[in-house]
Amino acid sequence: MRCVVLESRPLARAHLVQAVQRHTAIRVAVATASVEALPPVCGSRDADVLFLDADHPRLDAALAALRDLGSRAPVVVMMSDYPDRAIDAFDRGASDFLLRPIETGRLAVTIDRLRQLVQDRQAQVRAELLEEALCDLRQKSGAGDPAGCGRDFWISGHGARVRISQSEIVWLEAARGYVYFHLRTRKLLERTTMKELEARLDPTRFLRLHRSAIVNVDEISAALRDRHGLYAVQLTNGTQVRVGRKYRDGLADLMQRTQVRPREEHQAA
Repeated sequence: MRCVVLESRPLARAHLVQAVQRHTAIRVAVATASVEALPPVCGSRDADVLFLDADHPRLDAALAALRDLGSRAPVVVMMSDYPDRAIDAFDRGASDFLLRPIETGRLAVTIDRLRQLVQDRQAQVRAELLEEALCDLRQKSGAGDPAGCGRDFWISGHGARVRISQSEIVWLEAARGYVYFHLRTRKLLERTTMKELEARLDPTRFLRLHRSAIVNVDEISAALRDRHGLYAVQLTNGTQVRVGRKYRDGLADLMQRTQVRPREEHQAA
């Protein structure tokens, strides 16, 4: 594994690099205090793991850079002098949290976890590349439906990579650099972006209704409108999803094609 260390304090950075280099399973590619170093290093897939200083004065900028990388972003481990930063670290997408001074045994446990996470990611990439190659072969041979290519997703679930068919998805919800896959019987979280997902989704089956929501049109049970003219859709699982102004035309087109009229609903979400 290759890692990047983003640590604002030189002494803490040197100590962490020294501790990490004692482990043969991981090597330090870059150690820096500069947030600007993240996109070129991580974007070129030169990093599997990022050790991120949770007390960095430009933490928000670092997290924004990671969100921009989408699925290319490395696995993140946050570090802090303060134990109460742990909850915020996990809320911000960290896979693990280390309290300074970092104990040797605790770092070893983290590196073992990282090895499994990185292996899972690499397996996902190989599976996606294989799926793309098979799609290309089908298209060149004229066999199968080209629109059917890439319809499945490999996402994290209970310590493994789980294959999800698009037909299982009820709706997708953006969450600070991650996306919740709301399925019929469960909910899974994956580091990706709505833009990346929208490019892979079947456009005849999915509709963007908000900057943070994409829904399966087959799962829409009703279109709602309150007295203020605000729109929402109700899904078959009972969830109500607000429709953003810029996406209302798409919903209107869908309702026109399916002869559905909006229902008055004073409590639309």
